[in-house]
Amino acid sequence: MAEFEIVPCPAVHNLYFIGRNYVEHAEELGNEQPTEPLIFTKSLSCMASSGAKVPYPGHSHSLHFEGEMVFVLSEHGRFSKKNPMILAGCGIDFTARDIQSNLKKKGWPWFTAKCFRGSAILSDKFISIPLEFLPRLAVETWINGQKRQRGLYTQKLFSVPVLMKYLANLVDIGNHDVLYTGTPAGVGEVISGDRIEVKLLVDDRVQIQVQCEVE
Repeated sequence: MAEFEIVPCPAVHNLYFIGRNYVEHAEELGNEQPTEPLIFTKSLSCMASSGAKVPYPGHSHSLHFEGEMVFVLSEHGRFSKKNPMILAGCGIDFTARDIQSNLKKKGWPWFTAKCFRGSAILSDKFISIPLEFLPRLAVETWINGQKRQRGLYTQKLFSVPVLMKYLANLVDIGNHDVLYTGTPAGVGEVISGDRIEVKLLVDDRVQIQVQCEVE
């Protein structure tokens, strides 16, 4: 069993998110499968670390969890051939689903559905892994001790290198930018008092986990 260096979460500069990166998740919400990456961002004020108490958003009546693999991006979207490593962690993308559904019907931006206090939970630690290990990753989400999601890296529509290259064509990527790479099927509603845990696994062995509780 390989051992990986564990490093603290860097001082994050930007938060990027990929929507509908798992076919079954797109289908469960009645969305079309994208033909190119669907990208959105959240402000740093939305971010909270593991162990956080997440306030239930006052403007919503349907808060959904989305467990995700998270990666620290390389500057300019390129990897060094001398050191082809990447930092991998996990996080939670909370969504005000009722707000999002209404905005989608109107064709309006998703800001109020995605950006609110505690809507981006990020693991305190990351593992440093070689790029060739990416297909061995999996993510799981547990709600109050029950497994609700499991997704494999190999099930993603767009791989991390593809996403990085796509982003790099649009914006200047910094060393401490973070990318949430989409959630697998199984998302659902949480209520006050629920405890959410997301785990990053390599070869089915838990490496990193993040947790929070909805207030």
